[in-house]
Amino acid sequence: MSKRGAVKNNWPENVIARPSGRSNPFQSLQQFGVNPGFFNNTLQVNVHFKGMLSDNHFADRGAIGSALSFDPTKPVRDTSSSLYGGFTTWKISNTNSNPNGLAPANPVALLELRDDNSTVKQYITNASADYRFKFLPALRANLNVGYDYTKGAGTIVVPNYAAFAFDLINGGGVNNRYDQTKKNSLLETYLNYKKTFGEHDVDIMGGYSWQHFEVGGSYKNSDTAGTPAETSEDSNPSELYMVSLFGRINYAYKGRFLLTGSLRRDGTSRFAPEYRWGIFPAAAAAVKVIDNDSKYFDKLKVRTSWGITGQQDIPDYYAYLARYQFGTPNAQYQFGDQFIQTLRPNGYVRDIKWEQTSSYNVGVDFSVVKDRVSGTVDAYLRNTKDLLNYISPSALSNLTNYVYDNIGTMESQGYEVSLNLTPVKTKNVTWDFSTNLAYNKSKITKLTTSDDPEDPGELTGGIAGGVGSNIQIHTVGYAPYSFYVFEQQYDEAGNILEGQFVDRNLDSVVNEKDKYRFHKPAPNYTLGLTSNLRIGHFNFSFAGRANFGSYVYNNVQTDMGYLDRLYATTNYLSNINQSAVDLNVVSQGNLTFSDHFVTKASFFRLDHITAAYNFEHLIGQFMNVYATVQNPLVVTSYKGLDPEISNGIDNNIYPRPRAFVLGLNVNF
Repeated sequence: MSKRGAVKNNWPENVIARPSGRSNPFQSLQQFGVNPGFFNNTLQVNVHFKGMLSDNHFADRGAIGSALSFDPTKPVRDTSSSLYGGFTTWKISNTNSNPNGLAPANPVALLELRDDNSTVKQYITNASADYRFKFLPALRANLNVGYDYTKGAGTIVVPNYAAFAFDLINGGGVNNRYDQTKKNSLLETYLNYKKTFGEHDVDIMGGYSWQHFEVGGSYKNSDTAGTPAETSEDSNPSELYMVSLFGRINYAYKGRFLLTGSLRRDGTSRFAPEYRWGIFPAAAAAVKVIDNDSKYFDKLKVRTSWGITGQQDIPDYYAYLARYQFGTPNAQYQFGDQFIQTLRPNGYVRDIKWEQTSSYNVGVDFSVVKDRVSGTVDAYLRNTKDLLNYISPSALSNLTNYVYDNIGTMESQGYEVSLNLTPVKTKNVTWDFSTNLAYNKSKITKLTTSDDPEDPGELTGGIAGGVGSNIQIHTVGYAPYSFYVFEQQYDEAGNILEGQFVDRNLDSVVNEKDKYRFHKPAPNYTLGLTSNLRIGHFNFSFAGRANFGSYVYNNVQTDMGYLDRLYATTNYLSNINQSAVDLNVVSQGNLTFSDHFVTKASFFRLDHITAAYNFEHLIGQFMNVYATVQNPLVVTSYKGLDPEISNGIDNNIYPRPRAFVLGLNVNF
């Protein structure tokens, strides 16, 4: 199950690795490594160090949305006034020149009046030692240690004359500073014994792994004047430990009959001591039915496997602990001339534990015509229990809106077929082609969050357009993240009847009970293909993929595609999506939960097309000239910017770029 991270009050987005909006970065990289051998190379040592320095200037990502919403008939700058830095700004009225805080901000002002900079230093060191025992050459010991240290610090400054940071009482502006440190320490060691006894091959391995993550940082947010009531500061250190004991044994008889078994015992500090440890076994068997150099049918292997895997990777390091958190700056109490920031309790789930998935697989590998045609066929069944998800808790709703919890069980089944072809193979011409097709079907088999038979399920999938609105639901017997919507009614010409939905339960009232589950984001089928053609020194390759049966909720249209948005009662104009005119929809409330906006999003995408020519031995060892087009083609019926939306909710207002690359590679 996918998860959404909790947003902590007042903290900037990830200090060390901001997700987007970066411009004018400067990066410096230094690295070195050594790999000596000792004792006649029975001991191999590898040491590597890498240091990086990055200076970043971040753009305000809100400028993209503002550029879409801001009245396109308005000039960027107001030549008649120097207010607000000279940028055109929607004002409250003709007689009140204060900026309208509800109106879209000037996108150029967001970019030019926000000074957002950070410096990040990162050091990565790892060392490994591999020793083969002289008295027992089949036994080797391996030790691997690593340390990753990253420190970032930055400031965000906005002048008090910026309209988007206006404050009539305190003066406005922004003067924020922050820092963050991340440390990752790793120690892993194992023993491996590998020996052949006649027709028997044995490979035994056992080991231990320890990993420690530390995150620390602080921030101080304030206005330009440093007003106490507008100032908040905090530090939020956290750490995570992961410990594992693992073992594996591989056995082969005559190289044809293969058995393997493994066992892991993993512990995480994310969970309470009584739920901290998970045991995850696995086993597999295979038989090489055919393994020869036959002219026609040279390889055939039948295999089966079973195993249990664990999932504990949620953003909250302390999901099981009762904690208090500082409130927002406006939740302060004044005592004399001091402002005391309030504390509020966070929600938590004491018995949160590992998500576990049991997998069963049967497969066949084959090769014919001396590997000119090869492939695999797999069928699988997966049962997942104690699903981890970010949900709204009923019992703790007075403490928090959402917590991480185990919500139920899910079943997935499917198959995958892959095929590798070499249609042409001569001295000067080779053509390799690969493709794979996969089918998957998933459904929730149990929900533990509610025993109420009238409860439709667990709502999820937050969207823009109404506080706390969710467009998806988890329900027993249905696919996870199914869309939960009203059935739209249409007139005889096929136009939507605004605000009119089908009374599905025939009780003469259209309400929440008339919502239904309508498709899902996950595709039924996925297809991938790659091709590489070599003619002498010329190479031509491409790669593509396709999804079939996926659906997307177009939240861009429902959030911006209604006519009431064009003119606000607070005296400003906004740009709107073309769908508002095409569908003639007046009110947002009449379209947010309409199934009209859940649309098919099947697609075929070419990821890249590359052509290259190798001027062998012309300069140095060889010179290679190449040209690549990335994301050259997408075929889809979806009307949004991009049909490839992982969670099925399209809030995308920035298209995926198409890149053209010319390159020259020379080796000496």
